[in-house]
Amino acid sequence: MFFPPIAGYALLLLVVLGVTLVQRRGGLGRNSAIGIRTKHTLASDAAWASAHMAARGYLVAMAAIAGGHAIALLSIQLGDLSESLGHVLAVSGFVMIVGMALFAWRAADLAALASTRSGV
Repeated sequence: MFFPPIAGYALLLLVVLGVTLVQRRGGLGRNSAIGIRTKHTLASDAAWASAHMAARGYLVAMAAIAGGHAIALLSIQLGDLSESLGHVLAVSGFVMIVGMALFAWRAADLAALASTRSGV
C-alpha cells in the first residue's frame, strides 16, 4: 500500500544527495536543467555557486526527511502496523519536503541576489 510513496521518497533522497554532492565538488555549473533556477541564480556563475551553497543545508535536510520517511513507511508496510499512521507519515513527509524546498529556494535566491549586487 505504501510502496509508491516509499519509492518516491527514496528517489528524491538519491536525486537531492546526488545533486548536492556534484554541486559541492564544483561539477554542476550554471544550466537550465538541474539545480535551483531563478532569475537571480542564473544571473552569473558566481550567483549560481553562492545560491547553491546557501541552499545546501536545506537540501540535505530535505534528503534526510525523505530517507527517514521512506524507512518509516517501509517499516509500517513490512510490520503490518497502523495504516492510519502510514497515511499521516506519507502526507507529513510531503509537507515537510515542500517546506524545505521553499526554504532552499528562498535562501538560494537571496544569496544569488546578494552576490549579484556585490559584484562577486
